[in-house]
Amino acid sequence: MNRLNLALHSLNRLAHWVQFRLGAAGVVGIGLLLAAAMGLAFAARAHRETEWLSSRTEQARARAAQTGAARAEEHTPAEQLARFQQWFPLADQSTSDLRIIFTAAQSAHVELARGEYSLRPIDGSGGLERFDVILPVKEHYAPVKTFVAEVLNKLPHASLDELRVERPGAAAEQLESRVHFTLFYRERTS
Repeated sequence: MNRLNLALHSLNRLAHWVQFRLGAAGVVGIGLLLAAAMGLAFAARAHRETEWLSSRTEQARARAAQTGAARAEEHTPAEQLARFQQWFPLADQSTSDLRIIFTAAQSAHVELARGEYSLRPIDGSGGLERFDVILPVKEHYAPVKTFVAEVLNKLPHASLDELRVERPGAAAEQLESRVHFTLFYRERTS
């Protein structure tokens, strides 16, 4: 016999001996004791991990509270507004942003018709302007969707205010769409 067969034979003989000495109830009892011991070991480990995670959570909360209090003390509301406004590009960038929009349309195979453009200040914003770009498009939906996604990915200061899609007739191949972007800028400083 090889070693595996010898080991299996020895285990089989041990099982028969335990069953003969303890009976069926004894074997079941030993199995239940082993299962209880394993459950206790897993419960103890889970308890230790829970305590460790709780302590880490408390440490993170304390750090966040200290950081938040320090940040609140460092900046007045006027400073926070100024920092927020500094995130936006100057309105001088609007021409290069239009180039990005037209390049995105070209790469998505969307032909842009004559659009409407208007730049006006945002009341009560403390120095922000909005540049509305309204573009009529005649194309299938997928290229228009690709075009809009590319513009929004490349211009983080842009928002999609409206995307209206209409089918002029049941047999029409292309859709008539209206894409309205709003780009936000800081006012030019004199």
